Amino acid sequence: MRVLIVPITDTETELADMVAEGLREEGMAADVAHGASDDADLLLKTVREYDVLIIERDAPALAASRTRDLLAESPARILLIEAAGCHQSPVRADARLSKPYTYPELLTQVLALGVAGGHKVAT
Repeated sequence: MRVLIVPITDTETELADMVAEGLREEGMAADVAHGASDDADLLLKTVREYDVLIIERDAPALAASRTRDLLAESPARILLIEAAGCHQSPVRADARLSKPYTYPELLTQVLALGVAGGHKVAT
């Protein structure tokens, strides 16, 4: 299963790198899309290659209507990370995870999305 993580800040990029490493240890192919949260074109080019997309609700690239349209049509399962109590979303989300969250919570969501997408996951 291929997972793409789209962080929105430098601090979250470091966290995203650690999450990606953890997902790799679980047997997944995990990448971090450095700069994609600000660059709708970069996000559009890469999203089709992944089974699960982990993205921040407030990522600037989501402001572009073409990005929202692509994500709506994408076969990738979307895990949307959002602030606690936030219920409106600019994009389709197959699952949501509110901040603060733990790595096991994130892993559970990613695995569930993978299974829902028809992927075998090894744990």
